[in-house]
Amino acid sequence: MLEELRVPRQRLLYVQASADWIQRAGLDVSDVVPALVAWSGPGGTLVMPSYPFFTTHQEYLESRPVYDVRRTPSMIGLLPEIFRRSRGVVRGLDPDFCVAAVGQEAEAIVGTAPAAPDPFGPDSSYQRMLGRGATLVGLGVSLNTSSFIHVIDSRAEACYPSPVYGERLFSTTVIDLAGRSQEVPRKALQPRFQQLTSPSTIVAEMKPADSLFATTEINGARFFKWDLDQWSSWCLAHAGERAAGGAWPCWLSRLSSHTE
Repeated sequence: MLEELRVPRQRLLYVQASADWIQRAGLDVSDVVPALVAWSGPGGTLVMPSYPFFTTHQEYLESRPVYDVRRTPSMIGLLPEIFRRSRGVVRGLDPDFCVAAVGQEAEAIVGTAPAAPDPFGPDSSYQRMLGRGATLVGLGVSLNTSSFIHVIDSRAEACYPSPVYGERLFSTTVIDLAGRSQEVPRKALQPRFQQLTSPSTIVAEMKPADSLFATTEINGARFFKWDLDQWSSWCLAHAGERAAGGAWPCWLSRLSSHTE
């Protein structure tokens, strides 16, 4: 599958995966993490999301969460939790949109402190991945599965018709590897920016070359690859062009008819 999608080797790979849909495609879930680690190779880095919640971001922050980097499980699927527990994997201190990583640049990606207060801001793991030319790989997930779109929204927020984040700062508790506790302030993504976003529309608008984007489907399961370097450049330019006309970018077009 990785060969068919022309996923690069010895590079930084960010993988979002669904065990259920991978099995539906006839693939063995137990093979996924070892195959990805082998594919990224000694010169590459493998990263997966490791989020401790599955509600909206705002609902999660309203619960005043305590995030223990050592013990809090990943709540977004079997494969991210298997990866979190795998040998040599390190996990970020972000109390919400944390990632886990293994490989050459793993420590640099997860960082040494939480991004605050914007979880997708300049000091976030997601921004560090974009700065290193990451490739997004989707295994059995929708084309709308892309946390990187929130990095674009964070950067372009000042030009948008309305804010991406709510005004309130929430308090979270983060416990690090040494058991030390710290309070971390967080801005919350407005729920509609999670619920109404459609990154899949970028394919039709951008019309990317095969070298940048590739996708295939097996038994209803979607597999895809995005070159995030050119993807992010196009998204930022597109967001700016749309904002100049007072409109939302294509992936947020549903917000035009959304009432507060």
